[in-house]
Amino acid sequence: MPQSCELGPSSRYRVYQLVPLLEQMGFACEVSPGIGKELYEQLYLRGGGSKLTMLRAVWQQRRQDLRRVNDFDAVFIQKGFFPGLHAGIEVAMAKRKPVIFDFDDAIWLPRQGGASLARALHRETEVQRILRIATAVIAGNEFLAEYARRFNPNVTVVPSAVDTSRYPRAAGSTTVGWIGSRTTLPYLAPLRPAFEALRVKPRVIASGDPGVLGFPVEFRQWSLETETAELAQLGIGIAPLPDNAWECGKCGVKILQYMACSLPVVASPVGANAEIVRDGVTGFLARDATEWIEKLRQLTNDAGLRETMGRAGRELVEQRYSVQAAAEQVATVLRQVL
Repeated sequence: MPQSCELGPSSRYRVYQLVPLLEQMGFACEVSPGIGKELYEQLYLRGGGSKLTMLRAVWQQRRQDLRRVNDFDAVFIQKGFFPGLHAGIEVAMAKRKPVIFDFDDAIWLPRQGGASLARALHRETEVQRILRIATAVIAGNEFLAEYARRFNPNVTVVPSAVDTSRYPRAAGSTTVGWIGSRTTLPYLAPLRPAFEALRVKPRVIASGDPGVLGFPVEFRQWSLETETAELAQLGIGIAPLPDNAWECGKCGVKILQYMACSLPVVASPVGANAEIVRDGVTGFLARDATEWIEKLRQLTNDAGLRETMGRAGRELVEQRYSVQAAAEQVATVLRQVL
């Protein structure tokens, strides 16, 4: 049961792309998203709609799912139905069928960039309830797994993965670019001095209003159909993150996307970023404005280095972060549960 339709990045990478592979391994899967495509587009891509409407839609869908839970051998819950607000439906399902709980964000914390009411009502104990009642827990990185092990002994780390066959190799430009969402646009703001020092106008592939950044960017409206083609036009991928607990829970998918396109990466050494990027091999880790300027300048001026790092990054994704490897890890957990 993914949190949303395929447009939601967590659901896309943690559920939808794995289902065909799991079915090839003999698992019969039925997917029931909490947020449908039309509502997701309205809320997260166009920036309209009501969070109350979303909560009502998820509640109705999950009540229907609860009535059908006995039709299945186990329930795979991705990120929770109302993480941090209410765990009652997950608890009710766990009383009737084994539950595998998967998460790729620090959902025990109030969601950064989320609605103020949801932040005010957030209760960490509700997340802990889900972790306790799950038969098995799958975490997107070690930081998340460490928290989950406080409440459940059966925790497996399955990093987020990408299907490299979907990503064309980049053409070798010098364009500095970033892919993200409406809520993560502010992560770019601290890089303004670096962009200005290098006279770089970054390309931003996202939803939302880039005007909130306060400096010029080349904006490209994100869509599922065009994202890989847009990424392939970049020359350097960037992944800045503040060093906070919420960001430590992130799983570095944008870095994997860059690397799948054979792009070198410059990233903040926060959370999974520091695990994925091999400093000096697949890209650089930049700790402050001085290092961001230095590393971006080095890559911009050296086509051979961009090529070498991009090739190393692509090889790393194929070896360690492939969708096939992720599906096999999830299949192992499912077999243990069933």
